[in-house]
Parts: sequence; C-alpha cells; structure tokens
Amino acid sequence: MMILAIIVIILLLLCGYLLFVLFDVKRVISQLNVIIQDSTNQELNLHSRNFLVKDLAHKVNLLLNKHQKSEQQLYQLKGEQDVAIHNIAHDLRTPLTVASGYTQVLLKNTTIQNDDRQSLERIEQNLNNVAKHLDLLLMYNRLNEHKLALNFQKINVTNFLQEMILGMYEALTSKKIELKLNLQSNCWWVVDHDAFQRILQNILGNILEHGTATATITLKSDDQRLWLKFENSLAQPIRNPDRLTNRFYTEDLARKSENAGLGLYITEKLAKLMNGTMTIQTKKTNFTIELAFIKKNL
Repeated sequence: MMILAIIVIILLLLCGYLLFVLFDVKRVISQLNVIIQDSTNQELNLHSRNFLVKDLAHKVNLLLNKHQKSEQQLYQLKGEQDVAIHNIAHDLRTPLTVASGYTQVLLKNTTIQNDDRQSLERIEQNLNNVAKHLDLLLMYNRLNEHKLALNFQKINVTNFLQEMILGMYEALTSKKIELKLNLQSNCWWVVDHDAFQRILQNILGNILEHGTATATITLKSDDQRLWLKFENSLAQPIRNPDRLTNRFYTEDLARKSENAGLGLYITEKLAKLMNGTMTIQTKKTNFTIELAFIKKNL
C-alpha cells in the first residue's frame, strides 16, 4: 500500500507539473497571437519558474528581435529603392525628351532620304517605348509610396472610352485586329480621370501588343455598378494566367522583350483604389479582362 501511495503521489506531482508547463505554454501562445495580430514590437513577458519555459521564451524573444530588425532594414531599403527609382526615372526623362524632340524635328525635314527616315522612325518608336516604360515605373512607384492622390469626378465613360479607342484605331487596323464594340450609351460614372485613363491605356495597349484577329469591348452600367469587358484572341495560350497581375511578370506572347510586366499590376491596383475589381479569364487562345466598379459617392 505504501508503494502504491507513493506512485499515486508521484503521478499527481507529475500531472501538476505537466499542467503547470501547459499553462505556461498556453500563455506563450496567447502572447504570440497578440504579437502576430497587432504587428507590435512587444516581447514575451513570462514569469515562469520552469527553466525550460523560461529558456523557450528567451529564444523566442531573440527571434522576435531579429525579425523586427530585419523588418526595419527592409523598410529602410524599400524607401531607399523607391527614392532611387523616382530619381533615376526623372533623370532619364529629360534626355529622353530632348532626344525625342530632335528626332521629331529631323523627321519633318523633307530632304532626308527614305532609308534615313526609316531609321529615324525606328529610333522614335524605341524612344516612345522607353517613355512608356518610364511612365509605368513612375506610376508603380507612386502606388508603392501611397502618394497617388485621386480626384474623383463624374465623367461620360462611353464617350471617354470611344475617344481612346479612336486614338488607337489606326494602330489596331494596321495590326489587322477587327474591333467589335458593344457600348451602352451615356454611361456616367464617378472616377479619377487620370487613373481611369491609365487603366484603359494599359488594357487597350495589352490588346494591341498581344491581341490577334478579333477583339470585343463591352460597356454596361446601372445605378450601382459599372462593368467593362475586354476580350481578344491570342496567338498562343497563356502559360501562367494567375501570375499576370504580379509586378514585373510578363509572358513573351508576341516574342518580344518590350513588356515591362507592370501594366496589369498597375491596372488592378488603380481599379481597387476606385472601388473596383479586375478579373482575368483565359481559355486556350481567348483572353478576357473584366472590370467592375461599385458606386462611390463624391
């Protein structure tokens, strides 16, 4: 009986010790949940008598401190990169504008021979491509720095879209893309003019760069929702459609290296800022982008 009583006492002590350890572990988990959810610089604060739990808390605090320092360094590095991107882009813009100006002046010279004119036209086209990529890079940087101030106003989206399509009609025709329009008349919506223009430029530019044969643009609206659908055929299927809105990701569908991989990423971000969503669907060589905007009061 004495032995049995000793065993029972030992088991009770072990159970008590186990419960004591489990209670401390539960406190560790509870404090970690608070730190994770609130993203604070808080450390674990335990007053345990168990040396294993105390050592565990100490090691966790060391990891938390290391993580916090890494986050601070990454934040500082990101800020430095944003400033560098901004400065480099603006430094490139001035000589680019000057070079483009000289090219345009030379193209107006009627005495230039045909071969030289073609070379100048190629130079002008490449300068325009660089300018387009710089604009995308600056927009990307402004979005990342949260420095894009939107100015909402009510515009006639139907007329706005028609004007943009008209501006690209010659380019679409030269690429033999048959454009079909299904636009509801007088669709008025509250948007930021420049941001909405950028969205349409990116999507229409995407059709021009990667589209083939046919493209269809649909526009509808009611009191609560504006809906746009852009459909076009492709020369070949897209391998990774789920990655198209990732920054700097691009698929070389046109067998070129001129795509910066920022257009659809920026489009999605701008749509979200205007209370909208962007959805991409692909099926073999059919490509569809849908934009849906929910009513936003001025």
